[in-house]
Amino acid sequence: MAEHAAAGESGTTLNRPLSEEWLPLFYARVTDQFSLSRQSLHNTHQWVITLAIGLVTAVLALSGQQAYPNELGLVTLLASLPLLFRFFVRSCLECAIQHRWRRIRDALDRYYYSLPETDTESCSQAAQCLRETIELYYFAWKSPMPLGKIALENLRLAYAWPFLVVLALIAWGVVAVPWTSLKITVTAVVSAFMVYEVWTFVTYHGFKAAKCTTFPPITRSQPRV
Repeated sequence: MAEHAAAGESGTTLNRPLSEEWLPLFYARVTDQFSLSRQSLHNTHQWVITLAIGLVTAVLALSGQQAYPNELGLVTLLASLPLLFRFFVRSCLECAIQHRWRRIRDALDRYYYSLPETDTESCSQAAQCLRETIELYYFAWKSPMPLGKIALENLRLAYAWPFLVVLALIAWGVVAVPWTSLKITVTAVVSAFMVYEVWTFVTYHGFKAAKCTTFPPITRSQPRV
C-alpha cells in the first residue's frame, strides 16, 4: 500500500489523460475485488456469530456442577474477548475495502455513462471525478467512509448482540466471582492487550477518510449487487 501511495503522490496528477485501453482491464479488476471483499465480509460475519454462540453455550452449559458465574467461565470469556474484537477489526477492514472498490466502480460507471453525451463539460467532470477517486482510494488507499460509520455498520450487521452478551457475562462474572490471583492476572493482561488493540485499530492509516470533491458520491437505499 505504501508503494501505491508513493506512486500516487509522485507520478500521477489529476490532469493526466485516462487510458482507454487500461480502463476496461481496471474495471474488471475492480469488479472482481469488490465481489471478493463482499464475500469475505459476509464470511467473517458468519464466523463471529458462530463463535459467539459457541462461546456462550460453552460457558453457560458446560460449567459442570457449578453454574456461571464461576472463575473458569470468567477466565474463558476474558481470554476470548480479544479474539472477538479481532474479528470486529477484520470486518471493519473488509468493509472499508469493499466501500473503496464500490466507490471506484461507481466513478467508472459514471465515466462510461457520460461518454456518449455531447455535453463535453459533463464528460470532463466525470473523467475528473474518476481520476480523483482512483488517486484517493487506490493509490493513497484512503477510506471513503469515516471509521465511526464503518464500526456502526458492522455493529448493526453482526456484532451488536455478540458484544452485548459477552460483555454482560464478563461484567456479571467480574462482580460475582471473588478476586483471586488468576482472576487479577487474566483481567490485567486482557485489559492491557485490549487497550493496545483499540489504539492500533483507531490509528490505522487505512481508516483515514477522504471524500471525492468533484462529484458527490452515488447514494442508494439498498446495496447494489
